[in-house]
Amino acid sequence: MSNAINTSTPTSISQTPSVWQSIRLPIAYKLAFILTLTMTVGMAIMGTVITTNQYRLMKEQVDDFGTTIVNQLAAAAQEPLFTDDLVGLKVLTNNLSNESDIKGVAVYTNNGELMVAQGYIPQASVKNLLTEDNRLPNDTFRVEWKKPGSHSEKAEMVAFVSAIQFQDVVAGYAMVSFSQVRMFEVVRSSVKGIILTTVILSLLMSFIAIVMGRRLSRPIHSLMNAASEALSHGREEKNTALSQDELSYLAASMKTLAKGFGERSQIESIFSRFVSKSVATQLLEKMDEVTIGGGQQVEATVVFVDIVGFTSLSENMSPKDVAAMLNEYFSYFYECSTAFSGIVDKFIGDCAMVVFGTPTPDANHRLNAIAYAVAVQKLIRVVNKKRQENGLFPVNVRIGMNCGLMLAGLLGANERLEYTVIGDAVNLASRLADKAGSGQIIIPSSIYEHPTVKDKVCVQHHGSLSLKGKATEIEAFRVTNLTGEYHETMRELVKKILHEAQDQ
Repeated sequence: MSNAINTSTPTSISQTPSVWQSIRLPIAYKLAFILTLTMTVGMAIMGTVITTNQYRLMKEQVDDFGTTIVNQLAAAAQEPLFTDDLVGLKVLTNNLSNESDIKGVAVYTNNGELMVAQGYIPQASVKNLLTEDNRLPNDTFRVEWKKPGSHSEKAEMVAFVSAIQFQDVVAGYAMVSFSQVRMFEVVRSSVKGIILTTVILSLLMSFIAIVMGRRLSRPIHSLMNAASEALSHGREEKNTALSQDELSYLAASMKTLAKGFGERSQIESIFSRFVSKSVATQLLEKMDEVTIGGGQQVEATVVFVDIVGFTSLSENMSPKDVAAMLNEYFSYFYECSTAFSGIVDKFIGDCAMVVFGTPTPDANHRLNAIAYAVAVQKLIRVVNKKRQENGLFPVNVRIGMNCGLMLAGLLGANERLEYTVIGDAVNLASRLADKAGSGQIIIPSSIYEHPTVKDKVCVQHHGSLSLKGKATEIEAFRVTNLTGEYHETMRELVKKILHEAQDQ
């Protein structure tokens, strides 16, 4: 602006010497300079206040979200940590690290030694944060840090640490890392927007002032009277422009912040209630529809996998060994389910309930369920062979399944919800599992005779079964295998799961 003013053509307004006349500027440019300077100072102050408040609010939001997530991780890790369930800790950290907002997850021992970690975590050890009695200075500790090789002047990462404890016994510490880059980018983008707005309004105000100043540059006496009106009008235009810009910017900022708070609150609520990634993903896509009892009727297949003789097996085992065995076999059930588009609905004692065809519709849910059951039995046979070679007793499972219409949705209380399926078809699957023998897979005739299944499975007639709650008997078949084209797939899956189990 100063260069434009200095190169303007001088115009004398009054013979009385003055500071303004020594600069030799027309009144239009004087007015433009004053209004532009006022506009610039005002916008700079407003921008500083807005960006400072915005940064503070976003930082508080990140801190609240981080504190909630790390406390949830500490609560979820309590049982596997106290039971030395390293696999459970790895599954827990891996599931949590898959979330886009979370950049790193770690669990430490009570003396600060790293146990499991996923993603980015601070290079500095948790030991450095602990007091002499291996305690955190605060309930939840906040640490800002830079990723290795980062050239950023600011700490682009922030980690939250919380104790994993039961009553007064601290078993370890949970850590969750988040990126602050998005927060910095939002603030930087706001600063750029404010600067651009300031330049545009300043140029507009200068243009208006110059045009008005030239029109009002008349004889000196009329200029004095016109100057008051021009300055008043100029202030009115300036205040209006400032008011409009301030209101629009504040409205946009509040809308953005409100949207951010709402989305983060919903994400936090959903992920505190659900474990299955596929279920959580679908619910996040339809967050406005998440309500208790808001289920829908679907056609799906339910499989019950039950460990045979678990009570007698566990009588001569310590609780730690029982937990280790269950965790091992539950991991097998889970790995097989993911290979065939199923989800583990829940673990009930020594039994797993696996669902196919929901929440994502699947036209081949019956065949996928059978393939899952066959894969589990093949895997169990290989595992038992290895167990016997090591002098351990074999552990067998029995499987029953059924398909049909069922209600899939949220059940529970406001504080704790569960996505599950219910209905008569589910109950029938459980009762068929009870009728199965060791190493057997029982399916009803309705599944076997379906066009997507019949020519792809090998079965033996199991007979007519009388089931509790059913007035008529159910014609049942035992699945012995799938057709030849699936054998190699099963073999590779079993090898893959066992190889991954050995690596862990």
